[in-house]
Amino acid sequence: MEETERIEEYLEMIYRMELKGERATTVSLSETLKVSPSSVTEMLQKLAEKEYLEYASYKGVKLTKDGREIGRKILERHRLIEEFLKFINIDQRKIHELACKIEHVIDDDVFNGISDLLYRYRENGNLNLLSELAEGENAYVVTVHGDDRLVKKLINIGFMIKTPVKVKRSLVNRGPMIVSVKGNDIAIDEDIARFIVVRKE
Repeated sequence: MEETERIEEYLEMIYRMELKGERATTVSLSETLKVSPSSVTEMLQKLAEKEYLEYASYKGVKLTKDGREIGRKILERHRLIEEFLKFINIDQRKIHELACKIEHVIDDDVFNGISDLLYRYRENGNLNLLSELAEGENAYVVTVHGDDRLVKKLINIGFMIKTPVKVKRSLVNRGPMIVSVKGNDIAIDEDIARFIVVRKE
């Protein structure tokens, strides 16, 4: 694995832990990534030098703004690739491992291309737009389609790939759609909801 891939792997894993409310430590990273504690310590020191995280021995680590952004980006790539592999009917047992490999070699253009493909051909993969869901239906986010500004806005309010959502008020009713995301009720207009691709549960 190249240096850049190793850095991305660490930042993604630490970001995953932070999303769960866990504190990443040398021990937890060693067990999760299946590498020696000394290798973890060496990498954490390197990431701290690059200002991707704050690191203190025996106290765990905390991502900086830059480190968190890279971790989020790689995790989003991983999740989108998994959805794409499902879309083309790859054996479920292979999907995670393949996504781990592919996430490090695609760029933003490829990411956006996959997102666009899932949006355009969603019906072929049994996908829906959030705007099409009825009240009470549950789903999870497959991708957010649109320009960078819209995508970033929706991710920031909680619509990350693989995030569960529940429709509390559909667009059949007057007014905006109400969607529960991570325990928060969010009002979304139709012109926004139609850019969020979901898979019903």
